[in-house]
Amino acid sequence: MDFLALIRDAGFSKAALVKYTGFKSSPYTEGALFYGEKLAGEPQKEAETGGGAPPTSPAPQGSIAPGGT
Repeated sequence: MDFLALIRDAGFSKAALVKYTGFKSSPYTEGALFYGEKLAGEPQKEAETGGGAPPTSPAPQGSIAPGGT
């Protein structure tokens, strides 16, 4: 239930646990699928945005073909 609370706190509505996947990554964890809806125009909380300017993407490092070095 704690993860659902985090999803709702992030601004998602209709948050729900859909089902467990059956994948167990340890004796204490199991994979699960969650669902939630968030409107694209909803403002984000200040804590989520950091309160400052939007993050910038890193500068390109030249052109390297996929699979190249």
